[in-house]
Amino acid sequence: MEIGIGIASIIIGIIIAIIPYLRRKYFLRPDLTIEIIPDGGSSSPRGLSSNNVVNEEGYIDGNNAIRVFELNWRFKVRITNNSDLIAFYPELEFNPNGPKFILIDKLNKLEPIEPAETVELKVEYRKYEEKTGKDRTNVGREMPTEFNDLGILLGYQSPKKSSFYTLYDYNGEGNKNSFIKKRPKEYKKS
Repeated sequence: MEIGIGIASIIIGIIIAIIPYLRRKYFLRPDLTIEIIPDGGSSSPRGLSSNNVVNEEGYIDGNNAIRVFELNWRFKVRITNNSDLIAFYPELEFNPNGPKFILIDKLNKLEPIEPAETVELKVEYRKYEEKTGKDRTNVGREMPTEFNDLGILLGYQSPKKSSFYTLYDYNGEGNKNSFIKKRPKEYKKS
């Protein structure tokens, strides 16, 4: 009976010693959050649309003419480390089925994100629309409707080299972050 108690106490001691290692390796993670912050934009007329109606005299009513507008939105993608752990090898991916940006600052994969550090990347999005001048989109107040499909995946590693992910989903509601352990199917690398 004393041998059984001795073996049990050794097993319990080993389990107690392993738990902190497993916790650090698989459960403690940097908490990186993503925000999309509007940073201005422009709406520029590029010419008349082919959808305009020509009156009897062969003219187009300039006050009610349908024009082609080039809409440009500028954003900042803000990544913040809200933990006391360093995030190594950060890598940013945009949803392949979402909107396509014309400019994206690169996130340096070899530069870790320190605790309480914030990294800002500039992003620009462009689209064209055909509307009258009074009905055109106000880029200062309205987000692109295509952002309902906007998703951003941020992959990174903990100091113990375990991989973690933050999934940002705009979904028309704003900044929503999910902290996940596995890469989602739509972001699978080929």
